[in-house]
This record gives sequence, C-alpha cells and structure tokens, in this order.
Amino acid sequence: MLSINYSIISRKIMRRVHGIRRRGKQIMQSNRPAWSSDSIKDEVLRTKFINLPEIIAEWVGDYTPLADAEILDFGCGEGITALGLALQYGPARVVGVDIMPDPERCLPVARAELGLSSLPDNLELHRVKPGYLHNTNDKFDVIYSWSVFEHVDMRVIDDVIELLYNSLKPEGVVFIQIAPLYYSSEGSHLYDFIREPWGHLLHQANIYSSKLMTAVDNEDLRNSLMSTYTTLNRITAPELERRFKNKHFEIIRKYTTRDELDPPDSLTEIYNRDVLTTNQVVLLLRKKAA
Repeated sequence: MLSINYSIISRKIMRRVHGIRRRGKQIMQSNRPAWSSDSIKDEVLRTKFINLPEIIAEWVGDYTPLADAEILDFGCGEGITALGLALQYGPARVVGVDIMPDPERCLPVARAELGLSSLPDNLELHRVKPGYLHNTNDKFDVIYSWSVFEHVDMRVIDDVIELLYNSLKPEGVVFIQIAPLYYSSEGSHLYDFIREPWGHLLHQANIYSSKLMTAVDNEDLRNSLMSTYTTLNRITAPELERRFKNKHFEIIRKYTTRDELDPPDSLTEIYNRDVLTTNQVVLLLRKKAA
C-alpha cells in the first residue's frame, strides 16, 4: 500500500485553515466510545479531527446547529473529520462517502491515535461509485466537502451538485472548500516536490512531468502524484459559484484567500490575474427560496 506523506498534507491544510475561523466553539463530549485526543501524535490527523470540525461547526452553526443534525461528508477520505464531528458535536448521524477504499482505514487509525476500540454508532462510512451516494433517498441537514471538488470530473460536476441539492433537507446548508485552485501558484498539488510557483502553467507537460520524475524516486508515489495532477479539474472560484447557482443554490457566505506572490507577466498576458492569485474558495450555500 502506498505510504502517504502526512507532513506535506498537514502543511497544506494548516495554510488553508488559517483565517477561516471566526470564533471558538464549545466542543461537546458525547456518550460515545471512550477516546482521548491527548494521544494524537500525527499532526495532520489532529488537524482533521479537531480543527476542520471546528471550522465546519463555526460556518454552519448560525444556520443549522450540529447537535442532533444529520450530516454528509462528501469525499470523506479515511473519515477522520467525520469521526471528529460524530464524537465531539453530538449529531444524530454523520455519513461519510468516498470513491476510494480510504474509509476502511478509519478504525485502525482511530484505534492507534485516539484509543478507540470501535467507531461510534452515529458514524457511517461508505465506499461509493463516482457520481453516486450510498443511498439516493437519504436527506441531510448539513453537507460538507473539504478539498474534494477540484478532483470531481468536469463531465459530471453538474450532476454531483444536483445530487447534493437533492440530498439536502429544505432548511439545510452545504459547505464547500477548495484549495489550492488549479490556476493558483501551487495549483498542481505538486508544489512540495516541484517548488516553482505556477510551474504547471509555465512549462509544457512533458517538461513538468520530467521534473516530478527527478524529484520523486518512489515509483508508486510518483505515479499517484501524477495521477492526482492529471485528473485535477480547472474550476475557478467564479465558475464554482456559477455552477451552484445554476442548480438553484444561493450563497450565504463566501471566503477566499490569495497568493502573496505576483504571477509572471507571461501568465497575466494569458490568464486573468484574479484567477491566477485566488488559491482558495470557501462557500456556504442553501437551497434558493421558491
């Protein structure tokens, strides 16, 4: 099995969560299996388990309290953020779905890092086919997706948005975060290996690929990284907003962050400067009033 470089993921997550929070929220200890966050040694896991649930709770709390809510994690990975919500915020149910087998890792990771002997009863994790949920009839108060939508195939992205719309209860909310956006300085998702801002836009494809081959010796890791890069969509923040609005959502809160670097003139001659410098977009949405 391919070993994931969690230190790289952790740095990326922590760069993005800074500034998204507005205020602290009280974490609820529930009647769930015994666990302790004091034993967490993996910083990226701590971020996913503690920080990301805090951010989601802050964003959605004014509209839909998480206590007793039914929550969907769309693209849950190994399910650590879903687990954090299930254990700390008292929801009735958290359902995580992912097209990869990562959810199978949730209990082994939670056992090793949190001391959990079993997953809580209010957490469900499912592997699903692309463009599908575990159950098309299920409805949720909150749907969230963290750094997933840049990986959705553009041929089905409108269908996915419609799927989320149909899975949302009338008064529910959707939280979407993407970082880094494709046209930003680190948009290739390879910056930790090829440290050239906008390198994926400045170099022709074969040259950029050869740089990755030089930087990464492990063939499995290199192939995985290249697959991630070549399957990224190129959605921009304005296009993301437009596509959700076209599917009868309204935006109730928005947050973006920008690169501090100035893009080179060779790129601003071709691309919009805002597109080149906007590296993150966060949206909170609800169904448009009839």
